[in-house]
Amino acid sequence: MFGKSEKRFLNKPNSKVRKASKQMALFCARFMLLAFIVLMGAYALDYARHSPQGGASHFKLDQIHYQGVVQLDRRALDRLIYRTVPENVLLIDLDRLRDLVESESWVKEAHIRRKLPNQLFIHIVERQPAAVAVIDNELYVVDSEGVVLDRYGPRFQSIDRPIAKGLQNVARENAREENALRMQIYLRVLEELKPYNHSISEIDVENRERVAVIPEDDPVHIYLGNEQFSTRYEIFISQKDLYERLKTQYGTIESVDVTYDNKIIFHTQDEKREAITAQAGKQS
Repeated sequence: MFGKSEKRFLNKPNSKVRKASKQMALFCARFMLLAFIVLMGAYALDYARHSPQGGASHFKLDQIHYQGVVQLDRRALDRLIYRTVPENVLLIDLDRLRDLVESESWVKEAHIRRKLPNQLFIHIVERQPAAVAVIDNELYVVDSEGVVLDRYGPRFQSIDRPIAKGLQNVARENAREENALRMQIYLRVLEELKPYNHSISEIDVENRERVAVIPEDDPVHIYLGNEQFSTRYEIFISQKDLYERLKTQYGTIESVDVTYDNKIIFHTQDEKREAITAQAGKQS
């Protein structure tokens, strides 16, 4: 015969087994419920995607909301999206739609999400105008990477910087990569010559190793090379009196070369006939 204490001791394992069994049964029930919900959700989504009645009545794209849009034409983008994507919001490939939106010139990045049953939210990071550039004898607004944003017009008159000259037409091979490099140099020159920007008309970056600036009051190319832009431009400033005397004497100075460390060269209209060389920092 077992005493009461022995019976309680023997009952403890059975109690633990029953408790574990109940927990397992509860877990299985919850798992089955979750699986049922997932299956029903998948069925509902599949029905909504492929049923004409379900998709047309509940998930037809009705509204597109934009964030971050300042320069971009919303109506034009609306027309492009509605013309391109499926009517059913659930059938829209968001990655392809992002690529479509980012193909617009003003769009640097786009982030897109659905809001069921029938809306899209598009957050746009716009490119910022960095300069007015002359390309194929036409004026365009470009960003810091040389991407053409728009034709220049009255609404961009606040861009008060020297014109970027020497960018390539986007139709040319590798034009985008080359323009990005040229704009990097343009912005470097702009920063180094900040005290003189108001008196400079153009910055010519067609040859990245032989950058030139053109003053506002005198259409002469002043070649600065590819570094020390401020130092070399100040050499030209220091020889301005000589430059004016040479203009009087020869009629026209075609260009000024200050790419050398210790001299400045004035190229006359007939370069084969005569070019004038002076020591940097000295009047001749």
